[in-house]
Amino acid sequence: MVRFTEIRATDHYVEHHEKDVPWHKVFELVSQTKNPRKKGDVFEIEQDGYYVLFKMEGTIIHVINAKRNG
Repeated sequence: MVRFTEIRATDHYVEHHEKDVPWHKVFELVSQTKNPRKKGDVFEIEQDGYYVLFKMEGTIIHVINAKRNG
């Protein structure tokens, strides 16, 4: 389980992905997923037709990308 105290959107997410996947959905996916897949220094979540990519810096999650699958 990823432990975090804060979740932030990166400029890339806001500019390119926020209109497709709203922030409340990203927050829901990140907070409810117990075991995100680790890929190098980033984490991936694929759930309920969504894909979320984020990076951890200490206890802060930085959401990089969010898409609808399919």
